[in-house]
Formats: sequence, C-alpha cells, structure tokens
Amino acid sequence: MKKILPIILFVQISVCSISIIYAQPSSRTAWNDGWTFTKDGQSKVLNLPHDWGVEGPFVQEYEGSTGKLAWWGKAEYSKTLEVTASDIQRRKCFFLDIDGAMSFAKVFCNGQFVMEWPYGYASFQADLTPFLHEGANKVKVTLDNLPNSSRWYPGGGIYRNVWLEKADPVGIAHWGVKITTSDESPADGSATMSISTAIRNSTGEKIGTAKISTAVFDGDRLLVSDETTTEGGSTMQNIHLKGIKFWDLQDCNLLKVRSIVSYNEYADTLFTLYGVRTAEFRPDGFYLNGARTPLNGVCLHHDAGALGAVWNNSVWIRRLQQLKDMGCNAIRTSHNPPAPELLDLCDRMGFVVMDELTDTWITPKRENGYGLLFSDWAEKDLKAMILRDRNHPSVVLWSIGNEVSEQAERDGYFLAKYLSGICHDEDPTRLTTSGCNITKSYLSDFRKGIDVFGFNYKPHLYGKFHELFPSQPYLGSETASCISSRGVYLFPPSDKKQFAENNFQVCSYDLYTVPWGHTPEGEWKGQDENPSCAGEFVWTGFDYLGEPTPYNSDMTELNNFHDSASIAKARKELAEKGKIATPSRSSYFGIIDLAGFPKDRYWIYQARWTDKPVLHILPHWNWSGAASTEDRIGQITPVHVYTNMDEVELFVNGKSQGKLTREKNQYRLRWDNVIYESGNVVAKGYKDGKAYSETIVTSGPASKLDVSYEYGAERDLVFVTVKITDRNGNFVPTANNPLKFSVSGNGQLVATDAGDATSLVPFYSAEIDAFNGLCSAIIRTTYNGSHSASKAGSTGKITLTVSSPGLKTAKVSIK
Repeated sequence: MKKILPIILFVQISVCSISIIYAQPSSRTAWNDGWTFTKDGQSKVLNLPHDWGVEGPFVQEYEGSTGKLAWWGKAEYSKTLEVTASDIQRRKCFFLDIDGAMSFAKVFCNGQFVMEWPYGYASFQADLTPFLHEGANKVKVTLDNLPNSSRWYPGGGIYRNVWLEKADPVGIAHWGVKITTSDESPADGSATMSISTAIRNSTGEKIGTAKISTAVFDGDRLLVSDETTTEGGSTMQNIHLKGIKFWDLQDCNLLKVRSIVSYNEYADTLFTLYGVRTAEFRPDGFYLNGARTPLNGVCLHHDAGALGAVWNNSVWIRRLQQLKDMGCNAIRTSHNPPAPELLDLCDRMGFVVMDELTDTWITPKRENGYGLLFSDWAEKDLKAMILRDRNHPSVVLWSIGNEVSEQAERDGYFLAKYLSGICHDEDPTRLTTSGCNITKSYLSDFRKGIDVFGFNYKPHLYGKFHELFPSQPYLGSETASCISSRGVYLFPPSDKKQFAENNFQVCSYDLYTVPWGHTPEGEWKGQDENPSCAGEFVWTGFDYLGEPTPYNSDMTELNNFHDSASIAKARKELAEKGKIATPSRSSYFGIIDLAGFPKDRYWIYQARWTDKPVLHILPHWNWSGAASTEDRIGQITPVHVYTNMDEVELFVNGKSQGKLTREKNQYRLRWDNVIYESGNVVAKGYKDGKAYSETIVTSGPASKLDVSYEYGAERDLVFVTVKITDRNGNFVPTANNPLKFSVSGNGQLVATDAGDATSLVPFYSAEIDAFNGLCSAIIRTTYNGSHSASKAGSTGKITLTVSSPGLKTAKVSIK
C-alpha cells in the first residue's frame, strides 16, 4: 500500500455555501469560517464544510469501497469564541450546532469535555455555556474516523455546516417546535394547524409565566396569530387556517411560522417553513393531497462527486434540478440522515423523501460500522433525525434500516417494532419502512414491524405480497441496479458479463445489471402488473464514490478485457503480481455520472416519468474514420431509441430501417439488424399527431473545445462543461483528449472530473483527460482573494482557459 504524503492534506476542498435553513433561530449564525484543522501533526486554517478525504490522491491499491481515497484517521478542528463582559452579565447561552461530522465527534471547550456524538451522519447540539469565560475561549472538535466502517465513501471531517447560537437563558428548546395539521381539505384550502413549542430553561431556576406568540404567514401576508402562556415544558396551540395553498410537487407553497417565547427581559424567535399537505400510503399506492401519486424516486448517497462529502447548496440545487427534469419526484436518503439543507431543497423544489436512519443494525456489515453504535445510540440517533426533520413537508416516510441482517432472524421483528415504535411516538403522522432484500422477510413477522413494506430488487414478488397482505402498502425501496459507463458500447448488446464488461468499463446499452438487479423495464413490468405498488427508488440517481460494482476487488481474470492492448497489459500485471489491481474508484449504478453528465438511461426514465416528447438514440455513430475506436463498417450495429412517441421510424443516411409502433408501457424501441455505415442516423417520432426528430452523426476528428458554463444558484460556484467537437462543431463521442484548465481573476479552480470511474487523477488537478467527449470543472468565485462566496452586489471577472495539444484553445470570460 502506498504511503500517503502529509502534503495532500493541504489541498483544500472546502466550498462555502449560503445555507437556506427551514428552521432558523434569530440568534443563530453560520460559524464556518476560520477553523484551524490539524491532522498528522500539520495544521492549516480553512473554512467549513470540509472533507479531508477528497483532498488526497487516489491510491489504486485501496479497496473499491473506499473510493480509493484515505478518508479515515484522526483529526481536530479548533476555533476561538469571544465572550464579552456583557454576555456574562446578561447570562447569554452559547450553543454549537454541528450538522454532520465524520465521525466519533467529541466537543471540547477550554480543554474540558463537553459532549460526544459518534454517528457521522447525525446532527447535534453542544451547550458550551458552562465552560465559557470572558474573553477568548478555545472550542475544539476531535474526530476519529475508523477504517473499514463503510461500504461506500463516507468522507472525513466536519463536512456539513456549523452554527453558533447565542441566546438568552430562556427560549425555545433545540428542535423544540413541532407542527402538525388535521382536518385538512385541499379543495377549500383549510386545515387546523397544531403547534407544540418546547421551552428551554437554562437559568437553573424554576421560571414563572412565559408568553408564547405564534404567527403564520403566507409570504409577507399575515394569515393568523395566537398567544398563550406557559410555565415551562411544552405548550400546544391550535390555529385554523383558511384559503391557503397546499404544498404539492408542482406548487411548493410554504407557510412561514414565527414562534416567539418571551420571559421578563428574555426573548427567543424561531422561523419555521411548513407546507400543509396530506400524505397517505394506502394499500393501492401513495396519495398526496388525496391524489394517487406514483413515486418516481431515486436513491442518493451523500457525496457530491468531485467535492466529496462537502455540502454545498449550489451543487445540490443543480443535481436535484437534473433529477426533476428527468421526472423524478422522490428521494431516498440512502442510507443515512441527510444534510438538513437537502430536505429544505426538496421542500422548495417539489420532491417527497424517504428519510433513512442507517445501513446496519446490530449484525455488522463492516468491522467498524454502525453495528458498534446500534445498542447505545440507535434510539438517540433516530430521535435526533425525527426531531430535526419532522416539520418538512417533503418527508413522507421514515426508513429504519437497509438490508439489515436481522430481517431474516427471529429477533428482527422485535427490533423493527422497537424502532417503528420510536418513530410513532415521536411522530404519529408518518409511517415506517425498511429496505428488505431477503425474500423470506416478507413472509416472516419482520413484515409486521414496519408499516410500508420495502422491497429491494423483488418486482416479481409484488403481486404475491399484495395477494397475501392486501391491507399493507408496499413499494420498491431499491430497484434496478443497472450498471453502465457513459458513452461505452460493446457488441453484441447483451446482458451477459462477457459481452457487457471491458477494461473496467460497462456497456451503456442498459441491458446489463448486477446479479440481483433488473433493467429499468424489468422493474417496470412488476409495477405495471401490480398497480398497487406505490412506486420505486432507483439505485442510484447519481454515480457515487466507492462501491464500484462489478469491479470492487482485485481481479484475476483476463476476461474483463476485450482489446489486445488491455489484455496484454493485464496479463503482464497478473504475471508479475498475481492479481490485477482494480482502478475503479466510483460506482457505475448512476443514471447520471459522477461528473454530472446524464447516461443513456436518463432518457428512458424521462420517457416513462414525464410527458415531455423524448427521442434518444444509442449508440453513438463513430464506428469508422479518424474519430472511431473500432471499425464496424458493414457489421451489424443495433440501434435503440428511448422514447414515449406513439411510433418511430429510423433512417440511416436517408434509408428507412423500418417504423415501429410503441406498445403500452414500452420505452425502448430496437432495430437490431442495422448495418453500420458512416453518416447520420435520424429517428422520426410521432406523438398525438405531432412530428419530432432526433439526429446523431459520424463526426470528424477532434478539433475544437466547446466550453459552456452556468452559475450555481447562489453564485458561489460556476459549473463548466467542456465538449470536444470536430471542425464543424459536431460532438466527438470518442474523444479522450488531455485537457488543461487555467483560471485567473475572481475565481479559483476547485475540481475537475470527466465521469470516468477508472480515472485516478486527483479531483483538484488542473489537468485531466476528457472521457468520451466530455469533461466538467467547478470554479469557486472569490472576492478580494477570499475563498468564500462573492459578496452580494460585488462584481468581478473570471477568465477560464482550456487547452489541449492539437486542439484550438478555448478562452471564456465569466462575469
């Protein structure tokens, strides 16, 4: 195993974000800037969120689950907190809120232990007040990220936002406002809103009468207000709402609830965004506001590709918009509580969410995984997740686990019932589920421990389940697991390993899955034959770091290679080392690749999940000439079209290959006997009497770099796309040219990636090879040299230069 040089820790991947928080105390401010990070005896000052793992080089000898990155180890973050004499005199309290720290976090203040929270995905609050004095106070957070603790890349560090709350000694408790509704009527826009407010008393004394003032706003318009009093504990207020818009997937109407607790000279204010809606899982599906709504969902791991585990709003707004455009309406936070901002974005953008606790219960999947924590921390972690997330209208289901071994064991029912009971006690308004991959679990008592049965990869059991248990809702909690590499095509198209895998890439005809998986059409067959199924969550929306199935381990077979050069190289390595080190560092499951480029599968889901006219042709048509990687002139080269057209006619160089009529619930049309000749392929589709067409062409050799960009939603990042074209501007889908990025002015290059799961070029590198014609880069905007988001109203210019030997250099000015 190669030694990781300490210098890798000082290539900072730390992207500041302006967070949109759905529940924001007026006394709470971001506390991300100016932390001192220390690891392996070396220190630097940085801004949070921060992931030390993604800063390092890839090491091919690491196992695939790690993402080939060294995210494990011990580290600490420290920062000074200034406390004034006035703060002491006014008995101010100081709370440190950490949205996520990977992992085994311990908080210290002035050298004294404050608290710990080991689960790296949990959010928690530390009360610093008893440990503070006037003047400078040292706050320190230590982490001990254990190796062999995760099946995928978890990241390392304080990778989510940190907040400092400076409050009066009497106020609103942490996550202390709970909002529910009843008597909802979407037809006339009425509901009764029940608001429970828990009081925080840090005086050490019994308090007298405190006043709770609650007001509900629609935008800036006051709808209703109410006042009550309390002497501590929790107090309930019931408010009747009329003429409001309900929250749904198209119109994400969010009301603003203002809660004020006042006692003598003390006051505390909390704003909570809340959407009124009804969400029901019935035996025949999921209903939102009384309307049956199929769940067109995806599973998402928490990393953001080249940024690692670092949370950034702009990145995730962009990601969610790509999914929204595909027709996705549901997210499963596999397999852990998400960043709180993800749920806020789902509230605002129109997604429903399965909020998941963990991948493991007591029986471990990894030596140092959550099994170490379950007995002591599962209840605390589950309650923390529910208390934090219960006011989000997007959250419709609590998931208590994923593929836990206990689903097949005698005691599994009791654990499921125990965890579901916690969910019901803390939040009686939502049901529970668990992702089950063992067939007999649905026939055992385990089924009774959850409300909505979650099938992982079992569409063939949907009908049997509904027949046996007609009153229990069910869904595909994890589906498909089709695998592919963007722009890679192998012939003949096949679902067989020997035809679908080559040189650590996977064919993109989307016919090949992992042994336990299904093609998209295989899953849909189960749903279409059983409309009682509430929907699905595809594995996965995006590729993610780690778990590069089917190339998880070192290989000893040469059958993974098809071309002579790759076979020769592998044979030499096998002879010398007795194995072939797997280069794959990220997954192949994603509908969208790690760099943010859609794979072919994107369009088959869009064809099913939306009413948009979809015509997508595959494969590319560069199978001859200077820009080809394989000469197929005169050979059968099947053409598939993903579509929701009524019928499609295919043409090659103007010659019809036949017209096909799409059958019900069919979204892939196949012309399996097309003889390749260079030129163009045109698909002409007809839908509801309207004509549509899509064309792909055989390009010339790479000549130019087409550079485009878009601003992040918060203007803190710029997302750059480089497309390699021929001299006529045609996309070259086989181009893997080396690229070099240079940024000057008010910007800094943060990361590059091209979506190649085998690329071991560090994400922070300014030089990277394109992958099948495309590459992406992320630029952080700066202001006066600061590595934080540009100040509001500030102006500046970024100059981006992209070059490649033999190609025309592209220079772009970004204002």
